[in-house]
Amino acid sequence: MIIGLTGKSCSGKNYVASLFGDEFFVIDEDKLGHEALDNNIDKLREAFGEGILTEGRVDRKKLGPIVFSDKEKLEKLNSISHPWMVNETLRLSKEAEEKGKIAVINAAILEKMGFVPYCNEVILVSSPYSERLKRAMERDKITPEAFAKRSESQSEIGSTLSGAGIKVTTIVNDGDKESLSRQVKAYCDSILGKRSQ
Repeated sequence: MIIGLTGKSCSGKNYVASLFGDEFFVIDEDKLGHEALDNNIDKLREAFGEGILTEGRVDRKKLGPIVFSDKEKLEKLNSISHPWMVNETLRLSKEAEEKGKIAVINAAILEKMGFVPYCNEVILVSSPYSERLKRAMERDKITPEAFAKRSESQSEIGSTLSGAGIKVTTIVNDGDKESLSRQVKAYCDSILGKRSQ
């Protein structure tokens, strides 16, 4: 079984991921994104030049400004890194299944990366804009204007799930950690209950 876990920036998605018990295996797409750079050095060098390297490795501080200021270059980066990430995710999911665990794909762009058809269910972590802004300002030291832009660029997150034909569970994170923990526990219990039937 594969569960998708998604949500907008600062919705608390990673915190939700941390609440899953030992029966679950969480695959962190942010982490895999970093690994994708190390595993595609030649393709990235060819696409973006030697200037993105530091001591033979892709330097994210050099690559970031290049791709985030140019939509076409970002698409090029995604066309190199995303297929590797999808293959690696499916490999890890299969490995988790063989060990009797349930794979959880933790990805903000779950839909965009094409993971939804592989998922049996999806969790959408929802959080009020004001809460997300507060967290972003504390965590990322970001301005309200910069966060508004970031949010705008993520407006599609969750938008295609209702038409995907799979069960979507919305977990509401309004800043109350106890309530959040209860929701995640209830979800995990129901999944494990279904599995043991």
